Amino acid sequence: MDQDHPQLLPDPYPAPKVLGENDCYAKLLLHDYAGISGELTAISQYIYHYLTLYCSHPEVARTARMIAINEMHHLELLGKTIQLLGTPPVICCANRQGVQFWDARFVYYGNDLYDQLTANMKQEMDALRNYRNHQRDIHDPFIRELLDRIILDEEHHLRLFSQYRDELCRKAY
Repeated sequence: MDQDHPQLLPDPYPAPKVLGENDCYAKLLLHDYAGISGELTAISQYIYHYLTLYCSHPEVARTARMIAINEMHHLELLGKTIQLLGTPPVICCANRQGVQFWDARFVYYGNDLYDQLTANMKQEMDALRNYRNHQRDIHDPFIRELLDRIILDEEHHLRLFSQYRDELCRKAY
């Protein structure tokens, strides 16, 4: 683990690569990119929590900020992969009605430290579930390798948010 940034794992990321264009795979990845439990939502939520927790819980706030930066890297990797699959990386995802554009209402803003950490844990758990489901449905080995690496980060983020909630909120709740 990086000593300067323990929120980041040292494992390298595979470069975005695909076997070929595939609209179905791109639609799945758009959910990870800009869906309710996607990277853009996580970035926005964690930056909001960074800003609102900085004065009262600076260590938690800094961790949320570093995790948001890590999620930005995931967003970039997914966006490049979606593009390689032949789909523009528009900030949206497919739904039953057609297309759902990203919305700031996807962000859980929260009321206090416990609430925000719990929401962040849920965000990570939902992302993990989606990535694992998409990994099962995508048979491109290059995309699966990328999802493997992103899953490692999401598991790490979940551990960090869980540790903070256990340590800082045990007495209060």
